[in-house]
Amino acid sequence: MLLLHCFHERCSWALRFVDRLETAAYDSAIPTGIGEAMTSAAARSLTVDLAGLEFRYWDWNLGSGTGRSAVLLHGLASNARFWDLAVPHLTDDLRLVALDERGHGLSAKPDDGYDFPSVAGDVAAFIGKLGLERPLLIGHSWGGNVALQVAADHPELVGGVVSIDGGFIEPSARKGSTLESTLEELAPPDFSKFRMTWEQMVERSRNWGPSESWGDQRIHFLEGNFFVSDEGIVMPRLTRERHLKIVRALWEQRVSELYPAIKTPVLWMPARQEGDDHSSAGWRAEKERGMEKAKGLLERSTVHWMEDAIHDVPVQKPGEVAEVVLWYVREGFFDAD
Repeated sequence: MLLLHCFHERCSWALRFVDRLETAAYDSAIPTGIGEAMTSAAARSLTVDLAGLEFRYWDWNLGSGTGRSAVLLHGLASNARFWDLAVPHLTDDLRLVALDERGHGLSAKPDDGYDFPSVAGDVAAFIGKLGLERPLLIGHSWGGNVALQVAADHPELVGGVVSIDGGFIEPSARKGSTLESTLEELAPPDFSKFRMTWEQMVERSRNWGPSESWGDQRIHFLEGNFFVSDEGIVMPRLTRERHLKIVRALWEQRVSELYPAIKTPVLWMPARQEGDDHSSAGWRAEKERGMEKAKGLLERSTVHWMEDAIHDVPVQKPGEVAEVVLWYVREGFFDAD
Protein backbone atom coordinates (compact mmCIF):
# COMPACT_ATOMS: atom_id res chain seq x y z
CA MET A 1 0.00 0.00 0.00
CA LEU A 2 1.11 3.54 -0.76
CA LEU A 3 4.75 3.64 -1.77
CA LEU A 4 6.00 0.58 0.06
CA HIS A 5 3.17 -1.79 -0.72
CA CYS A 6 3.93 -2.70 -4.31
CA PHE A 7 3.59 -5.90 -6.32
CA HIS A 8 4.69 -6.12 -9.95
CA GLU A 9 3.26 -3.58 -12.43
CA ARG A 10 0.30 -2.74 -10.24
CA CYS A 11 2.05 0.05 -8.35
CA SER A 12 4.05 1.78 -11.09
CA TRP A 13 2.82 5.14 -9.83
CA ALA A 14 4.40 4.39 -6.45
CA LEU A 15 7.73 3.69 -8.08
CA ARG A 16 7.47 6.98 -9.92
CA PHE A 17 7.00 8.68 -6.54
CA VAL A 18 10.21 7.03 -5.32
CA ASP A 19 11.98 8.41 -8.38
CA ARG A 20 10.76 11.91 -7.49
CA LEU A 21 11.98 11.49 -3.91
CA GLU A 22 15.45 10.55 -5.11
CA THR A 23 15.77 13.88 -6.92
CA ALA A 24 13.77 16.11 -4.59
CA ALA A 25 14.38 14.88 -1.05
CA TYR A 26 16.72 17.76 -0.30
CA ASP A 27 14.24 20.51 -1.19
CA SER A 28 13.56 23.18 1.42
CA ALA A 29 11.51 21.96 4.36
CA ILE A 30 7.72 22.12 4.18
CA PRO A 31 6.15 24.34 6.87
CA THR A 32 5.17 22.41 9.98
CA GLY A 33 1.63 21.85 11.18
CA ILE A 34 0.28 20.49 7.90
CA GLY A 35 -2.29 17.72 8.18
CA GLU A 36 -1.90 16.91 11.85
CA ALA A 37 -3.54 13.60 12.71
CA MET A 38 -7.04 13.48 14.12
CA THR A 39 -8.18 10.62 16.30
CA SER A 40 -11.30 8.90 15.03
CA ALA A 41 -14.03 9.01 17.65
CA ALA A 42 -15.53 5.82 16.21
CA ALA A 43 -12.40 3.70 16.58
CA ARG A 44 -10.59 2.45 19.65
CA SER A 45 -6.89 1.68 19.55
CA LEU A 46 -6.25 -1.37 21.72
CA THR A 47 -3.53 -3.92 22.36
CA VAL A 48 -3.60 -7.65 22.93
CA ASP A 49 -0.90 -10.06 24.11
CA LEU A 50 -0.41 -13.00 21.76
CA ALA A 51 2.17 -15.53 22.95
CA GLY A 52 4.15 -12.83 24.73
CA LEU A 53 4.06 -10.32 21.86
CA GLU A 54 1.98 -7.15 21.96
CA PHE A 55 -0.23 -6.51 18.94
CA ARG A 56 -2.10 -3.31 18.16
CA TYR A 57 -5.59 -3.44 16.71
CA TRP A 58 -8.43 -1.08 15.97
CA ASP A 59 -11.93 -1.82 17.21
CA TRP A 60 -14.73 0.09 15.54
CA ASN A 61 -17.88 -1.44 16.99
CA LEU A 62 -17.00 -4.83 18.40
CA GLY A 63 -18.31 -3.85 21.80
CA SER A 64 -21.70 -2.61 20.66
CA GLY A 65 -22.28 -3.59 17.02
CA THR A 66 -24.54 -6.36 15.84
CA GLY A 67 -24.06 -8.87 13.08
CA ARG A 68 -21.17 -11.17 12.35
CA SER A 69 -17.59 -10.25 13.14
CA ALA A 70 -14.91 -9.53 10.57
CA VAL A 71 -11.15 -9.22 10.92
CA LEU A 72 -9.48 -6.82 8.47
CA LEU A 73 -5.98 -7.80 7.32
CA HIS A 74 -3.81 -5.24 5.53
CA GLY A 75 -1.18 -5.91 2.89
CA LEU A 76 2.61 -5.99 2.99
CA ALA A 77 4.22 -2.77 4.28
CA SER A 78 0.82 -1.38 5.21
CA ASN A 79 -1.08 -1.14 8.51
CA ALA A 80 -4.55 -1.39 10.00
CA ARG A 81 -5.44 2.22 9.16
CA PHE A 82 -5.50 1.21 5.50
CA TRP A 83 -9.15 0.29 6.12
CA ASP A 84 -10.26 3.67 7.51
CA LEU A 85 -12.20 4.75 4.42
CA ALA A 86 -14.01 1.45 3.92
CA VAL A 87 -14.99 0.86 7.55
CA PRO A 88 -17.82 3.45 7.78
CA HIS A 89 -19.58 1.66 4.92
CA LEU A 90 -19.37 -1.73 6.66
CA THR A 91 -20.21 -1.12 10.32
CA ASP A 92 -24.00 -1.38 10.00
CA ASP A 93 -23.74 -5.07 9.19
CA LEU A 94 -20.35 -6.16 10.50
CA ARG A 95 -18.52 -5.91 13.82
CA LEU A 96 -15.05 -4.88 12.70
CA VAL A 97 -11.54 -5.15 14.04
CA ALA A 98 -8.38 -4.38 12.08
CA LEU A 99 -5.03 -5.85 13.14
CA ASP A 100 -1.55 -4.42 12.72
CA GLU A 101 0.10 -7.65 11.65
CA ARG A 102 3.49 -8.86 12.85
CA GLY A 103 6.26 -6.39 12.09
CA HIS A 104 3.81 -3.73 10.91
CA GLY A 105 2.26 -0.61 12.35
CA LEU A 106 2.39 -0.44 16.14
CA SER A 107 2.51 -4.21 16.68
CA ALA A 108 5.47 -6.25 17.89
CA LYS A 109 8.48 -6.49 15.59
CA PRO A 110 10.37 -9.68 16.39
CA ASP A 111 13.20 -10.74 14.11
CA ASP A 112 11.52 -14.01 13.15
CA GLY A 113 8.10 -15.51 12.54
CA TYR A 114 7.36 -13.93 9.14
CA ASP A 115 6.56 -17.23 7.42
CA PHE A 116 2.90 -17.74 6.61
CA PRO A 117 2.12 -20.41 9.24
CA SER A 118 3.47 -18.09 11.96
CA VAL A 119 1.61 -15.00 10.72
CA ALA A 120 -1.54 -17.09 10.32
CA GLY A 121 -0.98 -18.33 13.86
CA ASP A 122 -0.98 -14.72 15.06
CA VAL A 123 -4.38 -14.18 13.44
CA ALA A 124 -5.73 -17.43 14.87
CA ALA A 125 -4.55 -16.45 18.35
CA PHE A 126 -6.11 -13.02 17.89
CA ILE A 127 -9.46 -14.55 16.98
CA GLY A 128 -9.31 -16.78 20.03
CA LYS A 129 -8.17 -14.05 22.42
CA LEU A 130 -11.05 -11.77 21.39
CA GLY A 131 -13.54 -14.63 21.46
CA LEU A 132 -14.71 -14.08 17.90
CA GLU A 133 -17.05 -16.75 16.58
CA ARG A 134 -15.98 -17.81 13.06
CA PRO A 135 -15.42 -14.29 11.75
CA LEU A 136 -14.96 -13.31 8.14
CA LEU A 137 -11.37 -12.60 7.23
CA ILE A 138 -11.15 -9.67 4.83
CA GLY A 139 -7.64 -9.41 3.45
CA HIS A 140 -6.03 -7.07 0.96
CA SER A 141 -3.09 -8.18 -1.21
CA TRP A 142 -0.61 -10.05 1.05
CA GLY A 143 -3.38 -9.96 3.67
CA GLY A 144 -5.47 -12.08 1.29
CA ASN A 145 -2.71 -14.68 1.22
CA VAL A 146 -2.59 -14.54 5.02
CA ALA A 147 -6.38 -15.01 5.26
CA LEU A 148 -6.25 -18.10 3.06
CA GLN A 149 -3.41 -19.55 5.14
CA VAL A 150 -5.54 -19.09 8.27
CA ALA A 151 -8.49 -20.77 6.55
CA ALA A 152 -6.30 -23.72 5.54
CA ASP A 153 -4.48 -24.11 8.87
CA HIS A 154 -7.34 -23.24 11.25
CA PRO A 155 -10.59 -24.06 9.41
CA GLU A 156 -12.62 -24.24 12.62
CA LEU A 157 -11.97 -20.54 13.30
CA VAL A 158 -12.96 -19.00 9.97
CA GLY A 159 -16.46 -18.32 8.67
CA GLY A 160 -15.39 -17.04 5.26
CA VAL A 161 -12.67 -15.21 3.38
CA VAL A 162 -12.85 -12.04 1.30
CA SER A 163 -9.67 -11.58 -0.69
CA ILE A 164 -9.33 -8.12 -2.23
CA ASP A 165 -6.75 -8.09 -5.04
CA GLY A 166 -4.73 -10.70 -3.22
CA GLY A 167 -4.73 -14.33 -2.18
CA PHE A 168 -3.34 -15.32 -5.58
CA ILE A 169 0.12 -13.78 -5.12
CA GLU A 170 2.42 -16.65 -6.06
CA PRO A 171 5.73 -15.35 -7.44
CA SER A 172 7.21 -18.87 -7.63
CA ALA A 173 4.58 -19.75 -10.25
CA ARG A 174 5.47 -16.84 -12.53
CA LYS A 175 7.28 -17.96 -15.68
CA GLY A 176 10.99 -17.18 -15.55
CA SER A 177 10.85 -15.91 -11.97
CA THR A 178 13.50 -16.86 -9.42
CA LEU A 179 13.76 -16.20 -5.71
CA GLU A 180 16.62 -13.79 -6.36
CA SER A 181 14.69 -11.82 -8.99
CA THR A 182 11.62 -11.73 -6.75
CA LEU A 183 13.60 -10.40 -3.79
CA GLU A 184 15.08 -7.72 -6.03
CA GLU A 185 11.75 -6.80 -7.61
CA LEU A 186 9.85 -6.53 -4.33
CA ALA A 187 12.55 -4.98 -2.18
CA PRO A 188 11.48 -1.73 -0.51
CA PRO A 189 13.20 1.59 -1.24
CA ASP A 190 16.00 2.75 1.05
CA PHE A 191 14.40 5.58 2.98
CA SER A 192 17.60 6.54 4.77
CA LYS A 193 18.96 8.17 1.63
CA PHE A 194 15.92 10.42 1.20
CA ARG A 195 16.68 12.32 4.45
CA MET A 196 13.02 13.33 4.56
CA THR A 197 11.38 15.13 7.46
CA TRP A 198 7.88 14.29 8.65
CA GLU A 199 6.55 17.56 7.24
CA GLN A 200 8.06 16.75 3.85
CA MET A 201 6.55 13.26 3.92
CA VAL A 202 3.10 14.65 4.70
CA GLU A 203 3.29 17.21 1.92
CA ARG A 204 4.63 14.87 -0.72
CA SER A 205 2.05 12.24 0.17
CA ARG A 206 -0.51 14.55 -1.41
CA ASN A 207 0.84 13.43 -4.78
CA TRP A 208 0.47 9.69 -4.21
CA GLY A 209 -1.86 7.81 -6.53
CA PRO A 210 -5.08 7.57 -4.48
CA SER A 211 -4.29 10.48 -2.14
CA GLU A 212 -7.35 12.43 -3.24
CA SER A 213 -9.47 9.62 -1.81
CA TRP A 214 -7.73 9.74 1.56
CA GLY A 215 -7.96 13.44 2.28
CA ASP A 216 -6.45 14.28 5.66
CA GLN A 217 -7.12 10.74 6.87
CA ARG A 218 -3.96 9.65 5.07
CA ILE A 219 -2.10 10.96 8.14
CA HIS A 220 -3.42 8.01 10.17
CA PHE A 221 -1.94 5.67 7.60
CA LEU A 222 1.38 7.52 7.50
CA GLU A 223 1.69 7.32 11.28
CA GLY A 224 1.11 3.58 11.12
CA ASN A 225 3.70 3.03 8.41
CA PHE A 226 6.50 5.42 9.36
CA PHE A 227 8.30 6.91 12.35
CA VAL A 228 10.80 9.72 12.80
CA SER A 229 14.27 8.52 13.76
CA ASP A 230 16.58 10.15 16.29
CA GLU A 231 18.17 11.89 13.32
CA GLY A 232 14.84 13.49 12.47
CA ILE A 233 14.29 11.54 9.24
CA VAL A 234 11.33 9.41 8.26
CA MET A 235 11.87 5.63 8.27
CA PRO A 236 9.46 2.70 7.69
CA ARG A 237 8.25 0.75 10.71
CA LEU A 238 8.65 -2.48 8.73
CA THR A 239 12.41 -2.80 8.30
CA ARG A 240 13.96 -3.82 5.00
CA GLU A 241 15.21 -7.10 6.51
CA ARG A 242 11.75 -8.09 7.75
CA HIS A 243 10.13 -6.93 4.51
CA LEU A 244 12.41 -9.26 2.56
CA LYS A 245 11.63 -12.13 4.94
CA ILE A 246 7.97 -11.71 4.00
CA VAL A 247 8.84 -11.63 0.30
CA ARG A 248 10.78 -14.88 0.76
CA ALA A 249 7.74 -16.33 2.55
CA LEU A 250 5.56 -15.36 -0.43
CA TRP A 251 7.91 -17.29 -2.67
CA GLU A 252 7.79 -20.33 -0.40
CA GLN A 253 4.04 -20.31 0.32
CA ARG A 254 2.75 -21.49 -3.10
CA VAL A 255 -0.70 -20.35 -2.10
CA SER A 256 -2.56 -22.24 -4.84
CA GLU A 257 -1.52 -25.49 -3.18
CA LEU A 258 -3.66 -24.45 -0.19
CA TYR A 259 -6.85 -24.05 -2.21
CA PRO A 260 -8.04 -27.69 -2.14
CA ALA A 261 -7.79 -27.73 1.67
CA ILE A 262 -9.95 -24.62 2.13
CA LYS A 263 -13.60 -25.49 2.78
CA THR A 264 -14.89 -22.09 3.88
CA PRO A 265 -16.48 -19.83 1.22
CA VAL A 266 -14.07 -17.46 -0.53
CA LEU A 267 -15.12 -14.23 -2.22
CA TRP A 268 -12.46 -13.00 -4.62
CA MET A 269 -12.42 -9.30 -5.43
CA PRO A 270 -9.54 -8.78 -7.86
CA ALA A 271 -8.97 -5.35 -9.38
CA ARG A 272 -8.38 -4.66 -13.04
CA GLN A 273 -8.29 -1.74 -15.39
CA GLU A 274 -7.58 -1.26 -19.04
CA GLY A 275 -3.96 -0.29 -19.73
CA ASP A 276 -2.09 0.65 -22.86
CA ASP A 277 1.25 -0.84 -21.91
CA HIS A 278 2.18 -4.45 -22.45
CA SER A 279 3.19 -5.06 -18.83
CA SER A 280 -0.24 -4.05 -17.49
CA ALA A 281 -1.99 -6.27 -20.00
CA GLY A 282 0.30 -9.16 -19.09
CA TRP A 283 -0.35 -8.77 -15.37
CA ARG A 284 -4.10 -8.56 -15.99
CA ALA A 285 -4.02 -11.78 -17.99
CA GLU A 286 -1.95 -13.48 -15.29
CA LYS A 287 -4.47 -12.45 -12.67
CA GLU A 288 -7.37 -13.72 -14.77
CA ARG A 289 -5.66 -17.10 -15.18
CA GLY A 290 -5.12 -17.18 -11.42
CA MET A 291 -8.81 -16.66 -10.80
CA GLU A 292 -9.73 -19.51 -13.12
CA LYS A 293 -7.28 -21.77 -11.30
CA ALA A 294 -8.70 -20.77 -7.92
CA LYS A 295 -12.29 -21.45 -8.98
CA GLY A 296 -11.27 -24.92 -10.12
CA LEU A 297 -9.50 -25.84 -6.89
CA LEU A 298 -11.62 -24.23 -4.18
CA GLU A 299 -14.70 -26.01 -2.89
CA ARG A 300 -16.83 -22.87 -2.73
CA SER A 301 -15.77 -19.58 -4.24
CA THR A 302 -16.94 -16.78 -6.48
CA VAL A 303 -15.20 -13.94 -8.26
CA HIS A 304 -16.38 -10.33 -8.39
CA TRP A 305 -14.09 -8.22 -10.53
CA MET A 306 -13.53 -4.67 -9.38
CA GLU A 307 -13.46 -2.88 -12.71
CA ASP A 308 -11.44 0.24 -13.49
CA ALA A 309 -9.78 -0.20 -10.12
CA ILE A 310 -6.23 0.15 -8.84
CA HIS A 311 -4.59 -2.31 -6.48
CA ASP A 312 -5.56 -0.24 -3.44
CA VAL A 313 -9.23 -0.38 -4.35
CA PRO A 314 -10.46 -0.11 -0.71
CA VAL A 315 -8.92 3.37 -0.71
CA GLN A 316 -9.95 4.27 -4.27
CA LYS A 317 -13.53 2.93 -4.05
CA PRO A 318 -14.34 2.20 -0.40
CA GLY A 319 -18.10 2.43 -0.82
CA GLU A 320 -18.14 0.09 -3.79
CA VAL A 321 -15.92 -2.44 -2.00
CA ALA A 322 -18.25 -2.39 1.01
CA GLU A 323 -21.33 -2.70 -1.19
CA VAL A 324 -19.98 -5.86 -2.81
CA VAL A 325 -18.93 -7.45 0.50
CA LEU A 326 -22.25 -6.69 2.16
CA TRP A 327 -24.27 -7.98 -0.79
CA TYR A 328 -22.64 -11.40 -0.44
CA VAL A 329 -23.07 -11.31 3.35
CA ARG A 330 -26.78 -10.46 3.06
CA GLU A 331 -27.36 -13.04 0.31
CA GLY A 332 -26.04 -15.76 2.62
CA PHE A 333 -22.92 -16.66 0.65
CA PHE A 334 -20.96 -17.09 3.88
CA ASP A 335 -23.72 -18.87 5.81
CA ALA A 336 -22.99 -22.40 6.98
CA ASP A 337 -24.75 -25.12 5.01
